[in-house]
Amino acid sequence: MGRKISGIKALIFDMDGVIVDSEPLHLLAYQELFGARDIPYTEEDNREFLGRKDMEMAHVLVERFQLTMTPAELVQAKERILARLLTEQAVARPGLYKTLESARAKNLHMAVASSATLPTIELVTTTLKVRDYFHNLSSGDEVPNGKPAPDVFLLAAKRLGVDPSCCLVVEDTLNGLRAALAGGMYCVAIPCDATRHQDHSEADLRLQSLDELDLASMLAISSAGCS
Repeated sequence: MGRKISGIKALIFDMDGVIVDSEPLHLLAYQELFGARDIPYTEEDNREFLGRKDMEMAHVLVERFQLTMTPAELVQAKERILARLLTEQAVARPGLYKTLESARAKNLHMAVASSATLPTIELVTTTLKVRDYFHNLSSGDEVPNGKPAPDVFLLAAKRLGVDPSCCLVVEDTLNGLRAALAGGMYCVAIPCDATRHQDHSEADLRLQSLDELDLASMLAISSAGCS
């Protein structure tokens, strides 16, 4: 594991696999979309894209499967299916509500920074009734480079008005973990079932669930330069 986490002023949450157990739903959405075109799409196919932006995936998939739609059309079609699945099946990850309440009581700034589209982030946070906890929502579509580049996390920190060195990112994917570290932030890795096979050894901390996140100990020591 990495550095001792201390002096945190803000929490930045990835969404898929961290806030909501949505990785299986993303897979189902693609399987429904491609199944209608008699194209098999497996969990193994999906693994290479975990943590990446939908548009990045779409460019690869359109070429790989020789689709007659544009990458933008593929994303739109997938998002329509995913919205239905999320509305019907979205379930908060263990410990989410407790962590959000604890962070609010400690006056921590909070944001979501996800590779998902902004409408999907809005839908998930509204469906789970957690939107009011977050000062901002940032999407990978708003920045030039997706994870493992740090762009979306840096955007979230900028919107919060908090120095990146005082931000703790909660991630489940290797790409997200590397993005957080590249942005000069702390990172706690909490893998979900879809990402448990990945190597999270670079994380500052690795936990089984948000229930194990001890914010009090992280706030006990102030870091110089945090604002």
